[in-house]
Amino acid sequence: MLLDKLKVLDNLTAQEKSVLTFMITNPQKILTMNLKELAIASYTSSSTIVRLCQKAGFSGYSKFKYVFASEIPTIIELSTDLNVKPFTGSETEIEVLNKVEQVYHRSIGFTKNIFDQTKLKKISQMLKKAKRIEIYGDGINYELAQLFCLNFQEIGVEANAYNSLNLMNSKRFTDSEDPILAFILTHTGNNHHMFKIASKLAQENYQTIAVCDSLKRQIASICNETIIIMTTKNTIELSNMVYISSLQYLFDVLISIKMLDKYARVKKTSEAVDETKEGN
Repeated sequence: MLLDKLKVLDNLTAQEKSVLTFMITNPQKILTMNLKELAIASYTSSSTIVRLCQKAGFSGYSKFKYVFASEIPTIIELSTDLNVKPFTGSETEIEVLNKVEQVYHRSIGFTKNIFDQTKLKKISQMLKKAKRIEIYGDGINYELAQLFCLNFQEIGVEANAYNSLNLMNSKRFTDSEDPILAFILTHTGNNHHMFKIASKLAQENYQTIAVCDSLKRQIASICNETIIIMTTKNTIELSNMVYISSLQYLFDVLISIKMLDKYARVKKTSEAVDETKEGN
């Protein structure tokens, strides 16, 4: 959605953020407002709104408003999902069941919405060219990296997870003609250990993709690409659930893209495995 894409832009002025805040809290009012009315309501100016629309990829407010209007049903549907803390302490079991569904829905939707087609195609090409995939992470990110690597291996891709840099290993591929793709997982983007790893890999024969919460993070400046995923602040806001569901969705997409690139081979192997199972 447009609002999700605007939220992660790192070059918004204070006035542009005021317009964005008004749009987030009053999406339905936008439909009936012209440029001047929105400027008055958001305590900004017409030129500020036009600049914001241009940063979203539109020539002006009219074209922005047309696309925004088409997204209103989804905006309304998601508007209450994570605007407040998921739990107050008094929820029933049914309310918990529904709230967790909302959290998954919103975190996956956010990740999908900010993944624009241009970036998706570029990362898809990097993924298809890669003969080897490495995923780096600390703590829970390392555990998740291992899971994602297993899924890549399932479709015949050489993939390994690491929680530290093995210089002998990285040097071994320095002169390789086959590109190596490394994903650096860092929840907040502020993990110094992961930053050092990304810096070292950038000096070798690696393509690197940072996966974190914002393009503003320093690690984004040294990686070839950065993928933004959804995060929240603390346990009450189900931070781990939001982060993991967003990350899982992202890698399910990436693994599926790689599988489709190798579809004939994967299909043949899968059919051979099925025949073996039936024979037993």
